[in-house]
Amino acid sequence: MRLWSLIFVLTLATALGVILRKDPGYALFSYGTWAVEMPLWVSAVLLVFIIALSIFAIWFINALLSSSDKVKKWWKKHQENTARLQTYRGLLELTEGRWQKAERYLIKSAPHSDTPLINYLSAAKAAEEDGSPERRDQYLQQAFDVSAGSEVAVRLTQAQLQFKHGDLEQSIRNLQRLHEESPKHPKVLRLLCTLHEARGDWQALFKLLPTLRKTQSLPKDAIQRLEQKIYPALLPAYVQQGLKSLQLFWQESPTSVQTNPIIVTSYVKLLLQENAPDEAESILRTLLKKGWNRDLILLYGLTHSQSVKKQLSFAESLLPDHFQDPALLLTVGRLCAQNQLWGKARDYLERSLFLAPNPETYAELGQLMDQLGQHQKRDEYYKKGLIAATQSNASPTPSDNHPDLFCVSDEDRL
Repeated sequence: MRLWSLIFVLTLATALGVILRKDPGYALFSYGTWAVEMPLWVSAVLLVFIIALSIFAIWFINALLSSSDKVKKWWKKHQENTARLQTYRGLLELTEGRWQKAERYLIKSAPHSDTPLINYLSAAKAAEEDGSPERRDQYLQQAFDVSAGSEVAVRLTQAQLQFKHGDLEQSIRNLQRLHEESPKHPKVLRLLCTLHEARGDWQALFKLLPTLRKTQSLPKDAIQRLEQKIYPALLPAYVQQGLKSLQLFWQESPTSVQTNPIIVTSYVKLLLQENAPDEAESILRTLLKKGWNRDLILLYGLTHSQSVKKQLSFAESLLPDHFQDPALLLTVGRLCAQNQLWGKARDYLERSLFLAPNPETYAELGQLMDQLGQHQKRDEYYKKGLIAATQSNASPTPSDNHPDLFCVSDEDRL
């Protein structure tokens, strides 16, 4: 095939050569007063050269433009890789507590980072830790500018940092605005809860409780411990409005509250204060039937209801299961004394005292001895009770296993 092509080209060239030799012809180009004349074959060669030169020029320009795009793409990719490494380094420095280095790496890489929002938010945290609220606010504003649909994350971070800095009012305004926009957002609810708890705003926390339960933003045990702080703090306010107001508030409370021994203890004490011992006794009896609780059984012996015999009968029904519990023995002894069963009262109180030397038990025995006219024994029990109370007050109290703020989860801690 190549041979025939070569023969064809040579034949064509020979024929053209013979024709041009016989009549070379000419080409005339004129413009105005200018005229150029040349052989026809020279003009043909020149035309081919101009076409080839044009094609080369077009190719060269395209190559330059293509090369420029490639250079730009390479440079952009290089900047992104560098920014990614600097962001990683900045986050590492932030984790290790080197605030200034972290801030420098994060801000330097932010313009070319794939995640500028994370850069600015992390830089704001570093600035806050470094004690610069001005730079913190500047980075937060830059985070707002690049957030593009992530405003909630920015404002949550802002509220957290404001809270950490002590700007409680600004922090709560931010969170309340977020809560209005996203009423079921779990982290917004947790932070609002934390802030209200830190401020001791129990009424605000009370209003937040139904949503916390419904959305399960907090674990059940955290909500329970939170209720144990909210309700005892709120109950006295209802007492000021009268016994009926207190009772209505209690009736409208959820079952988890009405069966919580700590909250029930606060409520029963207020009932006794408002001279409602029968209701107090009924609540305690119902709850003790469901489960044993030392604090409730001690309080049961102090209710002084109108049916003291019924109280004693119920308390004694618990003895088979808790015959060695000093709290129950103290309560039964008290109820026996209220029923004027002096001998039984003394036996139960002495058994309780044998199991656990308690100032309250000594005081009860002292009163009993006074009732029986045994004044020397009375003074002896009072003296021992005073010594036991002094030793009890001198003993170190165990620390609370729970954090001060029950709303704070591990991920929300600052």
